[in-house]
Amino acid sequence: MTGGGHHRGRVTGAPGGAHWWGGRGPAGGGTHAAPGDRRRRLPVLLALVVLLLAGGAVAFALTRPPDPAPTPTAAEQPGTQPGPQPGAVPAGGTRPPSRTGPDAAVLQSTIDEILAAAPLRFPADSATPGADASAAVSRVAAVLRATPGPPVTVEGHTAPAGEDTGDAQALSQRRAEEVVRLLEDAGVPAGSLTAVGVGPADPLGSLEASRRVEIRVG
Repeated sequence: MTGGGHHRGRVTGAPGGAHWWGGRGPAGGGTHAAPGDRRRRLPVLLALVVLLLAGGAVAFALTRPPDPAPTPTAAEQPGTQPGPQPGAVPAGGTRPPSRTGPDAAVLQSTIDEILAAAPLRFPADSATPGADASAAVSRVAAVLRATPGPPVTVEGHTAPAGEDTGDAQALSQRRAEEVVRLLEDAGVPAGSLTAVGVGPADPLGSLEASRRVEIRVG
């Protein structure tokens, strides 16, 4: 054989079909079969690593518990209608009147009962109520102090005849203003009452009853 190199392997088989095993090959050859085997094994190892990772991911997905379903809100539940929140303003932009405030109808009924028992009447041509009107003023003032809020109008009236002042409208206004002053002196907040003179436009059954002051709530 020719060429350099050391031959430390051995040859087996018949001539023409010999195989070289191990060692350094003829003519300066190196180790045979080892590099090729490493190149073939590398893809196999990579494939095994990929399969192991994929198998781990599948196992994790199969063993992971499902996420809990979200609880539906009142608007999402069938057959339910969301109600208004406490204190919420309606779509129209105005807040409904408070139910805790004084009831104007009840207040008016209470005042009417007081004035029916003790009417606020006046002598002819006078803006000073009779002596028996002080009890009515005190009771009406107590009711208005206890239930402030609704607007209150004090109406002065005159009789259609028998008033010789020459200006029934002005007399009725003075009667209303006098009762307002008495109510404020009894503790009703100043400015919460409005005095209005009606004159002889709304008489009652008698001249004496027509010379009066009435109180309107609301």
